[in-house]
Amino acid sequence: MNRAFSLLTCLLPCLAMAELRTPSDQELQRAIREGAVRPFNEVMKQARTLPGELLRVDLQEDQGRWIYELKMLDRTQNVIKVGYRADTLRMVYLRGHHLEHLFDTPAQPDTP
Repeated sequence: MNRAFSLLTCLLPCLAMAELRTPSDQELQRAIREGAVRPFNEVMKQARTLPGELLRVDLQEDQGRWIYELKMLDRTQNVIKVGYRADTLRMVYLRGHHLEHLFDTPAQPDTP
């Protein structure tokens, strides 16, 4: 029983990730033609509006919905992930530690 339970706990994260998949080139081209995925350059425009350094962009299909995921370093060197619906470029999630830094304005030095 313990051995089966251990195996199940190892497999659960894999099963949870099974819904996400990386598209083939043909699937991606079709999705762009059909309007289900906005072009990459439009996602990069969105990325430039975020505070931080872009590390990586992934495009995955999750239960029939395409998601762009941006991995970034914020100004305090925390890794954050930002998810956008690929068809509308609306943000669907923001994950990371100390996200309050994204919304604080950095202190400006006093100038004499």
